[in-house]
Amino acid sequence: MKLNENENKVLSILKEDPYVSQQFIADRLNLSRPAIANLISGLQDKGYILGKPYVLKTEEYVTCIGGANMDYAFRLEEDMILGTSNPVYSFTSYGGVIRNVADNLSRLNHAVSLMTVLGDDSAGEDLLNYSKKIMEVFACDKLPHETTGGYYAVIGEDGNMKVGFADMSINRHMNRNWILEHRRHLNLSTWLIADMNMTKDALEALIEYAETDHKKLAIIGVSGPKMKHLPDELNGVEILICNLDESQSYFKTEEENLETLMNMWIGKGPKQVIITNGKKGSIYYDGHQIGYQKAYVVKDENVVDVTGAGDAFSSAVIHGLINQEPLGKSVKYGAVSACLTIQTKQAVNPKLSINLIKKELKKYENV
Repeated sequence: MKLNENENKVLSILKEDPYVSQQFIADRLNLSRPAIANLISGLQDKGYILGKPYVLKTEEYVTCIGGANMDYAFRLEEDMILGTSNPVYSFTSYGGVIRNVADNLSRLNHAVSLMTVLGDDSAGEDLLNYSKKIMEVFACDKLPHETTGGYYAVIGEDGNMKVGFADMSINRHMNRNWILEHRRHLNLSTWLIADMNMTKDALEALIEYAETDHKKLAIIGVSGPKMKHLPDELNGVEILICNLDESQSYFKTEEENLETLMNMWIGKGPKQVIITNGKKGSIYYDGHQIGYQKAYVVKDENVVDVTGAGDAFSSAVIHGLINQEPLGKSVKYGAVSACLTIQTKQAVNPKLSINLIKKELKKYENV
């Protein structure tokens, strides 16, 4: 946001000494103390001052907004038989679409701030303590009398999910009022990344904010049923990323032609769109033309768990766009990142880095 002359002067003084009083600044600028108070309040609203003592914004965050939860995975030792007990290996990890995206982006060398809601319980505390090691969590709200979201997946021997369950009732609190309450925090970022775990009116508020305040907003699909949270008008969205099933759910169609679905999305107004289709690759629109990206193949014996593959894809795509890479190149990063993730039991590959992605990309491109 553009600052006026007096706002710039106030910032210059605070850069020298963030502990000075408002009266000191008033005397320096030959203004009244109430006038200085108004200037400081305006700078706080615009995100240039973070607190008192007057901590100035020195870093550009990528703010990730949406769901964070615990993932509980159960890998079958044999084929699943309904109606009886099935032997499994079980493990727990930190999940949620936007939390996974934030985790991935942190590993891709971005300063990330997570904005979500958690229960005031042990799971929420564990998730918060883990996340704060690699990202900012000052916009995470712990809600009393609520349970931190949980995702439960039964994984087959081939690494693919057999059935999943999600307890995400806490996400109803991520509504329009919640977005507006965090507006000062949103001002800290040029890029806002959101998933569809929040309510429809929350996404509407984000889209309005991104359009009026010239922010770049990426929206990522979560599941077919949650496409009902996506508003009808998508003008102001920088990029939308979803899969075939989610696209069909949104448009209430059984259409399987990706190009037909892409043209339907383009009509909704987002600047760029990606539709993924698993092993069949993806289709993308970069604002000018439609392109296609093949899926990179991983041998079946190397597939451990497909959980988090879509989040890894989205994160690497957004990394490319933040760094002003063309969408076609960014989608290649996404395809590689998804491959790296499905070869680990975690939803986020702990070894992920942009150097690793580029190294693996050379291998796939030379095949």
